[in-house]
Amino acid sequence: MDREKIMKNFQQFGKSLLLPITLLAAVGIIVGLTASLNREAVANLLPFMANEHVSYVLLSIRTLSLWIFDLIPVLFAISIAFGMAKKEPGVAALSGFITYYTMLASAKVMVSSGYIDYPLDALANVLGITDTINLGAFGGIIAGLLAMKLHNKYVELKLPTAIAFFGGKRSVAIMCILYSVLLGQVLPFIWYPVSQGINAIGLGIAGMGYVGSFLYGFIENLLVPTGLHHILISIFRTTEVGGVLTIDGVQYVGAWNAFFAGFGEIPMSELGEFTRYLAQGRIPVFMFGFPAAALAMYTTATAKKKEALKPLLSAGFLAIFITGIQEPLLFLFLFCAPALYVFNAFMCGVSLLLMDMLGVVIGNTQGGFIDLIVYGVMAPGSNWIYAVIVGIGFFVVYYFVFRWYILKFKVVIAPGVGDEVEGEEEQGEKVVMTADEQVTNIIKGLGGPDNIDDAYNCFTRLRVDIKSINDIDEKLLIATGAVSINKVSDTHIQVIYGPKVDTICTAVNDALSTMR
Repeated sequence: MDREKIMKNFQQFGKSLLLPITLLAAVGIIVGLTASLNREAVANLLPFMANEHVSYVLLSIRTLSLWIFDLIPVLFAISIAFGMAKKEPGVAALSGFITYYTMLASAKVMVSSGYIDYPLDALANVLGITDTINLGAFGGIIAGLLAMKLHNKYVELKLPTAIAFFGGKRSVAIMCILYSVLLGQVLPFIWYPVSQGINAIGLGIAGMGYVGSFLYGFIENLLVPTGLHHILISIFRTTEVGGVLTIDGVQYVGAWNAFFAGFGEIPMSELGEFTRYLAQGRIPVFMFGFPAAALAMYTTATAKKKEALKPLLSAGFLAIFITGIQEPLLFLFLFCAPALYVFNAFMCGVSLLLMDMLGVVIGNTQGGFIDLIVYGVMAPGSNWIYAVIVGIGFFVVYYFVFRWYILKFKVVIAPGVGDEVEGEEEQGEKVVMTADEQVTNIIKGLGGPDNIDDAYNCFTRLRVDIKSINDIDEKLLIATGAVSINKVSDTHIQVIYGPKVDTICTAVNDALSTMR
């Protein structure tokens, strides 16, 4: 398998994790709000919050929301199979669930058979299956990948006429059951030593102390342009690598699960080993560093360029400051100033290190204003003020480093945006398009429907598999409102539109379906 195909598969894998990651981030905000509002300090300030009915509602919402985190493995199994299926994704999603459930049921049978002496403390109750092996999020990943592989192989299976009814997509679930039964019989013999190895990795990273925090932040942000950072953060947030917390005999695996289970239940100081991988290290960079970078990009631009950059920088600032979505600003300078991209990744590592050193304990994942308020200001013992103090320092550093570099090396931020080009744009007139015109021009800019193999999206990027990079019209794509363009390979391109990309991607796929 060539390098390009391997990279494409990894990107598809990362893309398939986006839906559960987004869901869990939203649920995390709900958990934080309900836990914070149910505190005694809030009741003293707002007496009606102490009402037993209000407390019941808050407690119920928090409890139900926490149960969503118990579904991380099955969500991964479904979303991976769905996101990586070549066709009939709905069938693949169902097969992902069937594979996961059957695999665990088969493992339970083997564990209870007496053929293996499996440690009792390593067993778990999952989806009604008692005393099965505790695979955690890795179980969902294994099941999702297996279901995807079987689905893509058998979805068009043709059988003899007498049994043709069981061919095609109906054969997928059957094959998934057969393979997952076999896998479930084998896993108990290999999973326990594997899980011990994973635990050792987590302990090793934790043992690196502040250096471990720095490396995690640095590497994660270096991977952002490739989309592979979703894989890294999922491993730390949902598996033993991110740590394990035990409360009343119940284990919570991964930084995400551990933090939300312990938030409001145990002292905040005990959660720092988990939040080092969560929102706290992002706050100084996302709420202070990036806005300073945006200001530097604006103040160093020409008068004409400023008019074109203003809406892009404003939208990017709001996205990252409030919700912690960094791509709209990151991709403005990523390709025209790669040294600043490396500088930013380095500063992200420094930020995680400093937050860890200063004892800051702020959970969830995004690192924007919402997380700072819900998990910092509203959470006694979070030491949130240090995140703000460090953030002010980051604002100064980012502004002067970006300003110096842009002026020193005459960097043109977001080439093609507001620059002089032929025709109408040369006169400085902004191209205004209707939604239909935008979609039509996006497809044209991508080389037309015949050049497009597949179009999908992440938080901010329209990701397109294409036949030829030579047919891409970058100027036309920029004119449709794109912030930047990332040519990943000769057959894959990413067009950065920001948070509105989901709507754009849906419209593009709808238009493509009518053109073919």
